[in-house]
Amino acid sequence: MPAETAAHLPSLTIARFDKALHDRSAFSCGFGPIDNFLKSSLSDQIRAGMVAAWIATAEGDPAVLGFYALGAMAVRAEFGPEKWQRAGVPDIPVIYIRAVAVREDMQGKGLGTALVVDAMRRCLGIADQMGAAAIVLDVLRDDHFERRWNFYEDLGFRPLGDPLNPERVCIPMADVRATLG
Repeated sequence: MPAETAAHLPSLTIARFDKALHDRSAFSCGFGPIDNFLKSSLSDQIRAGMVAAWIATAEGDPAVLGFYALGAMAVRAEFGPEKWQRAGVPDIPVIYIRAVAVREDMQGKGLGTALVVDAMRRCLGIADQMGAAAIVLDVLRDDHFERRWNFYEDLGFRPLGDPLNPERVCIPMADVRATLG
């Protein structure tokens, strides 16, 4: 994982999403579908039990600086590491990072790393409670794809190997535990 720090960040709070406490109105990460997800469908997906989300704010300010959302997923064992294939089951339980986003004016200051590391720590706790072999996410394709790909690669994510979704990456929970544990 990179040695990048959040030295350029205000005093941050990362807390479970609360519609009454978190102001999403001015949030823009520069990728419309993610902005729309946060503003228009996140609450509905939480109510439906599809995701849980955590929001980064500056101390005393309800404006959303960044966020991530987690959900459950299963991936085909054949697409993962060899030990998944040896497990003798068709699907492997993983935790899916549905979204990670940082407000445009906060990008490049370490908030993305802080959010992903927080998500990884949270995923370790979840995996200890229910079992999950890895953390999986899809690197969004747009003009900033290469930058995003490199960001996740620096954090330890590697291609899952799904021929139908080459942008899907994963990091085994054992690697997360060894790094952050």
